[in-house]
Formats: sequence, structure tokens, C-alpha cells
Amino acid sequence: MSVVVFLGPSLPREQAARLLDATYLPPVQQGDLLRLLDRPPRHVGIIDGYFETVPAVWHKEILIAMSRGVRVYGAASMGALRAAELHGFGMRGVGTIFEWYRDGRITADDEVAVQHAPEGLGYLPLTQALVDIRASTDSAREGGLIGPEAAAAIVAAARAVYYAERTVETVAARLHLAGTVPAREIAAWQEHARMDFVSLKARDAAALLAEIDREAAQPWEPRSVDYTVAHTVFVERLLNEVALERAGGRGPVPAALRESTLLALVAHAAAREFGWSPGPDELTEAAGALFARLGLSGPAQVEAWMQAHGLSEEAVWARLRDDLLVARLMRRHEVEIARALPEALRLARAFRAPGDQEPGAG
Repeated sequence: MSVVVFLGPSLPREQAARLLDATYLPPVQQGDLLRLLDRPPRHVGIIDGYFETVPAVWHKEILIAMSRGVRVYGAASMGALRAAELHGFGMRGVGTIFEWYRDGRITADDEVAVQHAPEGLGYLPLTQALVDIRASTDSAREGGLIGPEAAAAIVAAARAVYYAERTVETVAARLHLAGTVPAREIAAWQEHARMDFVSLKARDAAALLAEIDREAAQPWEPRSVDYTVAHTVFVERLLNEVALERAGGRGPVPAALRESTLLALVAHAAAREFGWSPGPDELTEAAGALFARLGLSGPAQVEAWMQAHGLSEEAVWARLRDDLLVARLMRRHEVEIARALPEALRLARAFRAPGDQEPGAG
């Protein structure tokens, strides 16, 4: 995937595919950019993104992607908002909506928000974005269909409507109730917005695709940045969640796996303290025992097993070292463990809930 675009209701997928050959993904959400970085694409376009039903894409995700050479572009919707916030760091903004955000003409997130149908129905927009209503009033005013006072009143009325209910009809109804705009101007704007106006979000989305198409045709140069992304605990947590997903983790991690991971970390700390280091003969013996237990005979079968599980040779040797260090730690504390086991078993049985496995069983 050299080009990836996150696209939803701003532009029909079929139209987008005619403008740019790319991998099109659903609207971006938290973690999606990091999920691409195992094999980073060269260009990423952000058009649409989720922001209410799921966590929105983080600014630091975009910064991390750019710090790894990815060229990131934004327009039309969530992409325009993030590009306005990050253009100083190298994110490329495209189109009028980006410029409005960048220049402070608009500031609210809900300017670009719409209610839309699910993916199976092509993310069909069910409401109008406030930026599109702004653009339709500008166009109607420039065409002499409405006056400047009516245009300002239309935008004010649209801003007061919740984004999930914001349509030309709901705004017109609010205007009729208020009685501040002549009925003929309301009707003229309605007709223009329904029949003669092309969505600004769609135009900006198409402009972004054209921009990426031009850039992708040029010799590739990775994005270079002059910043360092601080890996806060929240960033680390998200990176770890994405890495766990990539490894096949779904749902809560079993407690036993967490405990064995902790034990390996404790064994590593003990190894540093006491200068432990498994020797080549120990590692070779451990590898032989592992492959025999798995029924693997010969390098070809071992290689196929590693490929099937996405393992590198380094990862296999690291796991074998962990197991040897844990075994050495257990031997070092063998007497203390044996002394503590009877009480540990009594407590485990006492704390066992109905239906739990008998401690020591299995």
C-alpha cells in the first residue's frame, strides 16, 4: 500500500477511485494511523474521521507517522481540521475548508460533522455540514439570490441546529419561525442549496486526491521532520494496544499471560543484578527441546513454523532466553518457593469461587 486514504461521507468511494488509485479505508479513528506503520505507506490522505461514537485520531499519531517518513495530507472534514492544527509540523492541508480552519474563519469541530449511513450504504450523508451551508449561502449571495443580512441569518440559524439534525429543511424551518428573513430569500436559498450547489466538502476531497496523485507521480522522498514526539504514557499505551492487535490479541489479555510476562521481566532484572547470561549450549538445548515438543524436524519446518506465526529468529531466541532466565530464577528461590507453597495452596483454595478450577489442577 503506497497510498492510503481514509474516506467516508465526503465523497462517494466510486468517484474517489476514478480520481486516485489508492487503498480506501473507512473514516479514521484513534489508532488507525499507527496500525499502518508496520509497513508504512508513502502517502496517507485523511478526509473523514470519527469523533463522537469512537475516539478521534490523535494529533500525535499523525506526528509519529510523519516522523517515520509518511507524507500525510488532510482536507474536507476531519482531515482539514487536523491539517490546520498540524500544518506547522508538516501535514499538508488542501482546500478551502482547511484554509478556513487555518485562518480562523471557523473553529468548531461540528462545522464539518454530518450524520451518515453505515459503510454498507456508502456512508451516504443524511445531513448537511455547516461548512457546506456556509458555502451555499456565499454562493447564493454572490449570485444575487439573497442579501448579506439573509446570508448571515442563515449561517446563524444553521449553527444553532445540532449537527445530526442539520439539513437545509431544518434550517429553513427555523428561519421561518424566527421571521427574520423574507420568505422569498429563504426559498431562493433552499432551491439553490438543493439544485445548483456542489458540496464544498466534496470539492476539497477531490482536490486532496488530485494533490496526492501529483505527489505520488514524483520520485519518492520520505517526509523529514525537525521535531521529536514525546512518548507519554497515553501514547505508549496506544502503541502497545496496536502492537497487541497486530500480534492477534483480541479482547482482554488472559491473567496467566500477564503473570508470565511479569515473571520474565523480573527474571531479566535478576539477570542484570547477578550477571546471568544463558550460554550457547543452553540455548541450543532449549531450542532442540522446543522443536521436538512442537514436532518440527529440520530447518525447513522450523522456518515454515516461524513464517506461519510471524516470528523472527531473534524473537524465538529471545523467548528461549526468557524461559532459561525464569528457570534459573526459580532454581535460585527453590527453597523459598517450596516453603511458601503449602500456605499459598490453602489460600488459593479458600479464595476459589464456585466453578473455578481446583488450584494445582490441569
